[in-house]
Amino acid sequence: MFCIAIMGVLGLGLAGCAGSPGSVDVSGTQAMQVDRGYALASVNQFRAQNGLGPLRYSAKLDQASTRQARAMAAEDRMSHSVEGKLSSRVSQYGYSWGSIAENIAYGYPDTARAMTGWKNSAGHRKNILNPRVTEMGFAMAAGPNGIPYWAMIFGTENKRMLVDR
Repeated sequence: MFCIAIMGVLGLGLAGCAGSPGSVDVSGTQAMQVDRGYALASVNQFRAQNGLGPLRYSAKLDQASTRQARAMAAEDRMSHSVEGKLSSRVSQYGYSWGSIAENIAYGYPDTARAMTGWKNSAGHRKNILNPRVTEMGFAMAAGPNGIPYWAMIFGTENKRMLVDR
């Protein structure tokens, strides 16, 4: 079974069921190896086909994506708010966001299939093609049951938004 979910721009969350950054014990999970080069190339090719510029990797968004994937794997549930609002989670890693969005998924066995799932979903596609984002992070983690959980976070830092205007 494959499942995907999206989080819209500016980290709108489900406040009633949100945790807080760092609240989930991820010690029983493992960040898994993913093909970040393929993911970035796939996103950038898709954006170019739709008249948008390329994204670059952000180490901060990568850290936030890894933590999100591990938290979902630890809780064995897909949720944008497993450890709080997206805005709080990226801020925890020093990302001073101006625009952010998140795609999550579980069950996909590899990077290519996760990317295909997101591109074929209207909401995920909207996040990938968001003209306000300039960077991304990408991760997959598994818990004791081995189910892969995926997170892709897009963003633009405040300072970059001011320069781009």
